[in-house]
Amino acid sequence: MLTNYLKLAIRVLGRNKFFTAITLFGISFTLAIMMLIISMMETEVGSTQPLSQKDKMILLPNLTLQKQFYDTIYTFDTLLINEVVTIDSTYKLEEAGSNNSNNQFAWSYLDKHLSDISSAKSYSFFNMGNSFNAYVNNSKVEMKAVYTDHRFWEVFDFNFREGFGFSESSVEQQEKVAVITTKLAENYFGKTTGILDEYIEMDGNSFKVMGVIDPPGVSLLATDIIVPHTLQNTVGRSEEIGFGGYMAVFLAEEESGMQKIRDEIAVVNSGLTVHPDVQEYYNEVRLPAFSYFEIYADSILSLDDDDTRGRSLGVLKWIMFGLLSFFILLPTLNLINLNVSRIMERSSEIGVRKAFGASQSNILGQFLIENIVQTILGGLLGMGLALLMIRMINNAGLLGDIVLKVNYKFYLYSLVICLIFGLLSGLLPAYRMSKLHVVNALKQTKS
Repeated sequence: MLTNYLKLAIRVLGRNKFFTAITLFGISFTLAIMMLIISMMETEVGSTQPLSQKDKMILLPNLTLQKQFYDTIYTFDTLLINEVVTIDSTYKLEEAGSNNSNNQFAWSYLDKHLSDISSAKSYSFFNMGNSFNAYVNNSKVEMKAVYTDHRFWEVFDFNFREGFGFSESSVEQQEKVAVITTKLAENYFGKTTGILDEYIEMDGNSFKVMGVIDPPGVSLLATDIIVPHTLQNTVGRSEEIGFGGYMAVFLAEEESGMQKIRDEIAVVNSGLTVHPDVQEYYNEVRLPAFSYFEIYADSILSLDDDDTRGRSLGVLKWIMFGLLSFFILLPTLNLINLNVSRIMERSSEIGVRKAFGASQSNILGQFLIENIVQTILGGLLGMGLALLMIRMINNAGLLGDIVLKVNYKFYLYSLVICLIFGLLSGLLPAYRMSKLHVVNALKQTKS
């Protein structure tokens, strides 16, 4: 019986090729677009290397110096006291502006004040945004460099193809060693394996390759080469104030421990004072701490400040929920409309089948199988289209250092949701038609 249903479903799909094409396009295209959105989010905020532990991270991206200014606002009122006119005045303080300066940290500032956060399992200070060029065989090779410490490999779980990360002694002894990505290895050496102990030139120095990793593929860790921070030239005078090019990341033992890290950072913050050189302009130091997800959301929407931490994340969640709901409902509504019209047009077929002894369950089973077949076909086409689009985007480098990944689990969830709504959209009109009397079913088509 099931085999007959499947054969009949395939024949029905080929009977009206236009409606079948619309149905399959509606399912496949919307699922493919949804897969692209989810792939982007999975890459940036999903639990993938080297940010598998991002849900336990607290980041300090900037040091903030500020000074709030206030105006005295007077209010005058006239009172009659013992038949004598008396002027009564009150005043209140209102904010009248502020000085603010935000910049990344100096290494020395982080090491002095934030290297003893006891509630953190591990931590790392790192400097990004450094770009250098090298010339190999008359071709320019661009390199994005990160300067960091030996704990960098404890916080971020990079996938090493060869070798390993540099140690504490390598950092302290200022050894010229480096960990590079397979992308840089291919561009610089023309291969991705067998390059340990080779040398790579950057910023006038020759670095010995001691490890090869997969490209991070996320915007937070956009890098090609990672070297000890002790090899970086000083930023300059601003370091005395606390400004430099570094940010801090702290890793909690468990997700529940993130608040303890925030609290401990707040205690440290309460004891900090502004450097004497800039006390004329600022009188307060702030160390705003964020989760990875809060920083990512704010990089897109920029709604947060120190007092409204998490607002961007909340808005982004609602935006993503709305987009996903829309892309799930779109093929669903398409299926409902097409199934209703298709089944109503086949009332004569239902009447003939009932006249030859088909039961109500036979008719319902037939339409359910048809809906399942077309939804699965549309889903498979959507998966193929999504994989093709993701591969093209990654190969063309349209998103820069971001490398899209595929979340097959979410794809299956979406396909199941479409399948359920597709079945309901076909079941209701099919149930109604299956209950019609043979004569009425035949008359309905004629009228």
